[in-house]
Amino acid sequence: MIRILLFSLGLLLSSVWSQAEALYSQEGPSWVFSTDSDFISTRDNLVFAIESRGLVISYISHAGAMLARTAQAVGVTTPVYQDAEILLFCKADLSHALAASNPHNITLCPYAIAVYSLTGQADQTFIAIQQPFSAEPATAPITELLMGIIDEALDGF
Repeated sequence: MIRILLFSLGLLLSSVWSQAEALYSQEGPSWVFSTDSDFISTRDNLVFAIESRGLVISYISHAGAMLARTAQAVGVTTPVYQDAEILLFCKADLSHALAASNPHNITLCPYAIAVYSLTGQADQTFIAIQQPFSAEPATAPITELLMGIIDEALDGF
């Protein structure tokens, strides 16, 4: 019975990974997903997908607001983002495994998921993560977690 449950869980996880993986495009160092949903709904779906796993968002970087606030000082006249936030969080067991495999992996925690819309494209919202660091085996479960969260957020529950 336990083997059947573990096998089923494995199939489910690989299914989630496959669905989300098929939706992204690689843009520089990022994996980028897009949706026709508005920024607020997408962000709220992302927050719910993180918190429904018992995870706590430790910080929300208001990157779009910072760029808008400083644009004039650096001579920017056309903002890139309509809205942009980066959600930061960790999962204790995965972060402990990451640190145990190499104490210098501390730079890989917290995990970050960006959600943003571009100026003039309010009908499309993007979710992005850094391309996973595949040379470190301890990052595979983190990538799986992030892909599951993104998949759930894009499905809109």
